[in-house]
Amino acid sequence: MNFRQLEYFLAVANAGQITAAAQQLHMAQPPLSYQLKQLEEELGVQLLHRTSNGTSLTPAGVLLRDYAQQLLDLRDRADSQVRSLGQGLAGVLSVGVISSSIGATPNAKLRTLTRHYPKVQIRLFEDNTYGLIDRLEKHLIDVAIVRTPFTAPRLASKDLKTESMVAVVPKKYDHFRGATLRVEDLATVPLIVYRRFEHLFEATFHEKHMAPFIACTCDDARTAVQWAEARMGVAVVPQSVAEQASGPETNLRPIRYQPWRTTLKLVWPEQITPSPLLQRFIDSY
Repeated sequence: MNFRQLEYFLAVANAGQITAAAQQLHMAQPPLSYQLKQLEEELGVQLLHRTSNGTSLTPAGVLLRDYAQQLLDLRDRADSQVRSLGQGLAGVLSVGVISSSIGATPNAKLRTLTRHYPKVQIRLFEDNTYGLIDRLEKHLIDVAIVRTPFTAPRLASKDLKTESMVAVVPKKYDHFRGATLRVEDLATVPLIVYRRFEHLFEATFHEKHMAPFIACTCDDARTAVQWAEARMGVAVVPQSVAEQASGPETNLRPIRYQPWRTTLKLVWPEQITPSPLLQRFIDSY
């Protein structure tokens, strides 16, 4: 098995047709079919179901597709890091970002970096905090922007921004008197919760002997704000997300409760020496 065969296999897996994949690869169909057959014979399994309408993946093919993508990504990263080892003036940087990092990236220094070094290419991978930490541990990305709380003892980090939680309140629920809220004020309204903080909120409610109605939980803080905009409840999200994603249908009410604070962090594996390119990226924050 070699990288070329994996590239051919991924092209067919994504296109669903050998003919279409051959066109994308700028090659004839017979040699592509031959390479796929060679790959199947080498592995001793069938990877593709071939029909008159195209191809579909067998269970073994689905498994190989995931591994093949990771292997090719690792190859590209290795190639990029070796080439950029000298001065970090060119290359590809794989950066993980969470949905609630709105406003943290790209920043002014990063825009300056890419303007001065136009051959620097940034590849973004979007996931939640623990998904990105897993990618870092598997060396599938170089660096990530994540949000506390999390546990990852083998990561170096740099604090970017600490912020409070904010209630995004539709006007139909905005019967609060003050500009800021206490946690207890949330007991009488339906809540839309960003799942990232669900356990933190539940622990606080239990401590304060509260049982608010959780109308919705979701995996993206921006989705929580959208549902609040649709008057489905009051969203509780980090301040930067509330400010960036909310519209005229809601009011923002900061929540006065110290434990409900969260920090955006830039993280990377502590056991590696950052390449010049990665170090330039870290220094841009």
